[in-house]
Amino acid sequence: MATEVLSRLSFVGAVRPGNTVLARWIAGHPMETGFRLDDSGRNIRRNVITVIRVLLDGRLILEVEPGTDLSANPYLEFPVVVPESGGMVSVEWLDDAGRRGSVQQLLLAR
Repeated sequence: MATEVLSRLSFVGAVRPGNTVLARWIAGHPMETGFRLDDSGRNIRRNVITVIRVLLDGRLILEVEPGTDLSANPYLEFPVVVPESGGMVSVEWLDDAGRRGSVQQLLLAR
């Protein structure tokens, strides 16, 4: 049975229209490169996140294809300009095992 990969998205900075805030995304993913061995000496199957997509109100604003560049529990920080009426920021990812994950957070302009 596959375990759920938890992820979190948060913002740092003043969430006001026109301001740039830092979005921080982290996921509890093992990011196995395929180079490690288990206790029996067999290779642990490669399973890394192959694509990360960031959307603002459904519009793609960032796409990353990290491969083995990210360590376990990958962390990504990126700037987002707060729209006049706020918006929904979504982070979606896909890994080698075909698992998908997503998290979204409302950017409420004050």
